[in-house]
Amino acid sequence: MTLIVSAITLIAILGFAFLMERKQGPVVRSLFWPAFGMKLLAGIGLGLVYQRYYLTGDTFHFFDQARVQADLFKTNAGAYLDFLWQDPDVEWKGAARSAFFVKMVSIVAIVADGNYWITSLWFSFISFVASWYLFKMVTRFFEGSASAAALAFLFFPSAVFWGSGVIKESLGLAALMVLSGVYLKIMMKVVPGLWEFVLAALSLWIVWNLKYYWISVFLPVVCTSFIVQAVSIRLKIPSRLRLSLWIILFFILCLGASLLHPNFYPDRILQVVIENNQAFVSLSDPDDLIHYGLLEATWVSIVLHSPWALVSGLFRPFLWEADGLLKLVAALENGLVLVLCLSSFGRIVEFLQSQNRLITLSVMVYVFMLCVFLALSTPNFGSLARYKVGFLPFFIFLLSYKNPLIHYVLSLPLVERVKKWFT
Repeated sequence: MTLIVSAITLIAILGFAFLMERKQGPVVRSLFWPAFGMKLLAGIGLGLVYQRYYLTGDTFHFFDQARVQADLFKTNAGAYLDFLWQDPDVEWKGAARSAFFVKMVSIVAIVADGNYWITSLWFSFISFVASWYLFKMVTRFFEGSASAAALAFLFFPSAVFWGSGVIKESLGLAALMVLSGVYLKIMMKVVPGLWEFVLAALSLWIVWNLKYYWISVFLPVVCTSFIVQAVSIRLKIPSRLRLSLWIILFFILCLGASLLHPNFYPDRILQVVIENNQAFVSLSDPDDLIHYGLLEATWVSIVLHSPWALVSGLFRPFLWEADGLLKLVAALENGLVLVLCLSSFGRIVEFLQSQNRLITLSVMVYVFMLCVFLALSTPNFGSLARYKVGFLPFFIFLLSYKNPLIHYVLSLPLVERVKKWFT
């Protein structure tokens, strides 16, 4: 039975992919199959890494629980539906995000006949479709952005790896990319289709239930941009004042967002950061940690440690800190990110003069705020490499778009020959 389901799955996924590929223009069509193959292989690779290297992990733990529910569907569909609608706090004792993810996995596991690897292919394919959607939106609205968007949303290694397979980040990132594509359309004064609004609502629900701290930063950012753009057009506010208005309104909306979840209440958020930090410190090897010294649950302490958290979250571990294979891979990628960052400094003036500076500002604020929050509360390098997939693709695009180093590399004869192979 599993072989039949596997064959049907591959035929279905490839069939959907062929339908998507036929609708692509000649400029991006050459990227489709490499990106598609890399995404599916990444999901399988993630399972193998957890199976062979970590020996255990969330991906198999959640899938085993989901498979139990998928088996329940075969014998008692009513009881399974009760599970889907059940309040997670009843049985999961507060682990609402885990319960929600198990429900999502169980639905796919029913289709996959309880096979982990087939389920992984479906999750990776869903993630690929979302990333391709955002890639198309970016290349549509930003001239000459195909290379930067492809690197950021389709091919950047850790973003592809941790955004694939049976893990929360795979589904959460897919939903976040759909929301980002709809946001971009609205900011560029293009009305999204009805199906995009429906997908955006579904994506908002998914991200909130899986990664509420992503959306708690994302929503104030995008709402601020929407309001500032609408008000600026209506009241004819000069361009030079829009950034100031954006910053003021953003802080006001952040106060409102702090009421969305108990962990973000003003009197609770700092304590949550410190508690999470201490939990990771107690379970981690000192060489695998970001060390902050005396980190306290006060705004003064958080602000003072934020610069180091930002640097560590974006660029560490450094090469000289790598003492294992996985950490070396992460360090090499972080070195690339640092090079991209240094080579993009010359574009600061261009950003200040750009017509799309509100979009750029919103990306920067989202990336920096989420990075600081994650690096402070999750100081373990291994865990952080996975969690920062929520902002990494957007940061990579910010660094890569119109980056002179990217332009130089793409003009090299060897790269030109490789590009011809795909076209």
